[in-house]
Amino acid sequence: MSVNAQALRPRGAALVWSAFGVSGGENMIKRPLSMTIIGWFLVVMSLIGLYGVVTMGSNPVMTKMLEQTHGSLLFQQVWGVISCIVSLICAYGILKGQPWSRVLYVGWGLLGIVVAFFTSPMKSVILLSVLILVVVGFFLFSLKGNEWFAARGLALTREAG
Repeated sequence: MSVNAQALRPRGAALVWSAFGVSGGENMIKRPLSMTIIGWFLVVMSLIGLYGVVTMGSNPVMTKMLEQTHGSLLFQQVWGVISCIVSLICAYGILKGQPWSRVLYVGWGLLGIVVAFFTSPMKSVILLSVLILVVVGFFLFSLKGNEWFAARGLALTREAG
């Protein structure tokens, strides 16, 4: 291998990785495992949710449940699609360490709980949603979460004292 080929090899790999949004560097902070789990959990649940929204009208069990709600099928489908899109946006932001993503997740989660309280006949499902929101929120605003988001922009920090 020539000298020029050796010099270009690592740089070429760096260019490939940077095309995927991965950059190397000494000040690069490794993403906490909790952020990875939360991000991919949101992706998977959003995809399952989109499938549910698409098949909602043709599922007899779901149709019977929709008769008990205080909203139309169209409202449930539109709300479901919007929620899945917002969750995917939050997942992207969390995986990339964007501070706005955790605020959006908590805000949208609270709004979703309020809407569900008025439209859902099954209040036990709302309790599960509150539990998930609290647990995920705890990790998003934990010390490791704050460090992860602070490395990429404005984030909440705790001062000693």
